Amino acid sequence: MPSTHWRRWTGTLAIGLGLCAVVTFALTVWAKSHVDQGLQDWDARLLPVLAEGLPLSFSRSITWESPGNLLGMLPIVGGFVGIMVARSRPLLAATMMAAYGLQFALVWIGWGYWNRERPDLVAGGVAASGLHSFPSGHTVVVITVYGLLAYLWCQASRSWVERLLIVLGVAFWIGMIVSSRLVLGAHWPSDVIMGVVIGLLWLGTVIVALKRVEDAA
Repeated sequence: MPSTHWRRWTGTLAIGLGLCAVVTFALTVWAKSHVDQGLQDWDARLLPVLAEGLPLSFSRSITWESPGNLLGMLPIVGGFVGIMVARSRPLLAATMMAAYGLQFALVWIGWGYWNRERPDLVAGGVAASGLHSFPSGHTVVVITVYGLLAYLWCQASRSWVERLLIVLGVAFWIGMIVSSRLVLGAHWPSDVIMGVVIGLLWLGTVIVALKRVEDAA
């Protein structure tokens, strides 16, 4: 691929990452400033309702959260990158590595500014680690990685039925992983909501960077 295309790809990602970082910081500042103005009470009321009402048991949630943790994501990301390298598709390999790797920077912005404590309202907080709670890292990474895979699959498909099934299937998959974090009481609802916003913004950035190179080619 020509160096001009790589520069276009890199520049788009850099600008998009900067914008996403600003949005992430702004959302974190807003949430932290409102935690004592009703946000914490809203979270505390809603979390037990969601934990009881979502269609997952506590034990099944432990299984469902696995495809969204670090150990669960690495084989998927590594396998995809390996296949793309073997098929001489360096742009797709680089895009997946950037999408996965740089989303950590956005999550760490929230964690670095606000060390929000995890909930202890579900099972005494047994499934809530002592790490930062806001935003939900699980939510950001599953939207980024599985969303990118769904986009690439849809792009390669010529059947609108297949595309619809892909979108519905991946949306269900992501929804179940995200729901498991609430059923386990590992995050406050606002953590997950902000994770969805950040994840979608970053996924959109990655897709735009990829499309700009494809259009130029």
